[in-house]
Amino acid sequence: MAGSYEKPITIEAAIREIVARRYVLPSIQRNFTWRMDQICRLFDSVMRHYPINSLMLWQVQSEEVREGFRFYSFLEKYVERFAENNPNFDTRGHGEFYAVMDGQQRLTSFYIGLKGTYAVKKPRLWWPKAYEPAVLPPRRLFLNLAKPLDPDLNDGQMLHDFRFLTVEEAGKKPSDEENLWFEVGRILGFPAVETDDEIVDHVLDHLAGTGHAGNIHARKTLQRLYFSIRRETNLNYYVETSQEIDRVLDIFIRTNQGGTPLSFSDLLMSIASANWEDARERVDELVNLVRTEFQFSIDRNFVMKTAVMVTDGDVRFQVKNFGADNVAKIRESWDDIRDSIVESFRMIARFGLNDASLRAKNAAIPIVYYLFHRDRDLAGGQRGRFTVINRLNRYPEDRNRIRQWLLMSLLRGVFGRAADSVLTNLRGLIHSNLDVAEGFPLAEIISSSRGTARDLTFDDELIERMLHTQTDNAECFSILALLQPDVDITQILHIDHLHPAAAFSSSRLEASPFVNQSPEIRAFYEAPENWNAIVNLHLLTEAENTSKQDKPLGEWLDPLNGRTTLDPMIPAGTDLSFEAFPAFVEARGEVIKERLRSLISHSATNPEASASPSV
Repeated sequence: MAGSYEKPITIEAAIREIVARRYVLPSIQRNFTWRMDQICRLFDSVMRHYPINSLMLWQVQSEEVREGFRFYSFLEKYVERFAENNPNFDTRGHGEFYAVMDGQQRLTSFYIGLKGTYAVKKPRLWWPKAYEPAVLPPRRLFLNLAKPLDPDLNDGQMLHDFRFLTVEEAGKKPSDEENLWFEVGRILGFPAVETDDEIVDHVLDHLAGTGHAGNIHARKTLQRLYFSIRRETNLNYYVETSQEIDRVLDIFIRTNQGGTPLSFSDLLMSIASANWEDARERVDELVNLVRTEFQFSIDRNFVMKTAVMVTDGDVRFQVKNFGADNVAKIRESWDDIRDSIVESFRMIARFGLNDASLRAKNAAIPIVYYLFHRDRDLAGGQRGRFTVINRLNRYPEDRNRIRQWLLMSLLRGVFGRAADSVLTNLRGLIHSNLDVAEGFPLAEIISSSRGTARDLTFDDELIERMLHTQTDNAECFSILALLQPDVDITQILHIDHLHPAAAFSSSRLEASPFVNQSPEIRAFYEAPENWNAIVNLHLLTEAENTSKQDKPLGEWLDPLNGRTTLDPMIPAGTDLSFEAFPAFVEARGEVIKERLRSLISHSATNPEASASPSV
């Protein structure tokens, strides 16, 4: 076992450790977020003997951890907007210390309440450009000893009247039976005593100096405060001694369940920030750009994994992969990594995919890797193919290969299992084929995938299932895009019914004598796997779909109406009448099956052939 619970300590003892910098904060911790009222409730809870959740401390002994990761001191003087970040603490040469893995907000609250100040902007004043105490006056925590807090004023949530006040505010309040404000931090200045009688003596001495020695409530409250802070061992804590930081982070994630859940990438981002100050801001900026401009919901996980992939690091989410050396590589190449990601999603969006149809976002990572490294020659002034891939007159065949690989990967669920292993293997294959004249190594990927868990081939069972994929299925667009590689990707594409969906409404079918001549025929026309599935669907541009509307298929494909060619997956001579719909489904279904089977063989021997396969 790499840790254990230790003997509980007093709040005063914890404050001593913070002051001595033996308790510090790791970079994975968030900024202090508690409001003044939350701090007041925490102190009230302590005064009322309420339990406090256990702390978790990490005893940092490894020199590698000390030197490779950033630590911070506790925040003592909080100022809204102007002093919300913990000060950096250089642990080199420092003695033994513990990183607080769980309990940061509570310990910081105790520290500010007993040693520090809390400053927020006064109402009805403008925000200054720099910190101005007149606008954001520092406040210290005070406790009213004169009387208990009126429960009607706070819905009974607190018993003791803790408030953050400026020194002036505390001094202006009259010292009477209603107000006796005691600065909470002064309790640490009371003499250390051993017996209860000695505590009472010191409390009475203090109250005598204020003229409230006879106030029983004041005596009991101040005595209770002394016990709560200095005598009662009310802080339980667990000490983790393992120096395996991945284990420590996993424990941290599991124990930090309050508020917004932390992910491993959040923690790795914090660690990366220790070696790249604005890493979080740059990554979040990219995430927001892709989300707003292309509507793909990527996250920090995606960006960090992609960055490690591109810089040839280990793509697994382990702390060692985000050390100083690897982060330096990412930082140095960040602009090109960023642009490669942006241009990859620009291209994917032009393929017609959206956030729903690009179900496995990891499928975009090999594309980013390829576009980043292909043609990259910094000495020759070439940043990579990502700079030109979206120019429509450049590399159309390369885009076709990338598009086909992406669609096939999504349909085969390549990234649904062992994604890190898949990415690593694809990186090696793409890297070894960066100089292939054809560009993206589609044929090589298909060939290497045969017989593996990432096999791209379509067997008969899968093809049959694909035939019955309906419009509300996220795979629908990908299947149609594979079947129609020549569709104009510069246009907005719609999924359209060849025989219009309106023709299969209950009222229209009820009115058709042909459909109702037998229950079997009626059932065939009603079945959505026939009229609402791939076999009766195709992609149209927005303009084409607008012109087609609900025209019967035979009328729409009549040359007299401007359509000079049939859909390439409708065999010549096929009867397009509504009454011949069953025969249409069978004929077009066979063509689609053959086309899907041919994708692999065509691509493996001649990637360009997939752009216009024969039927």
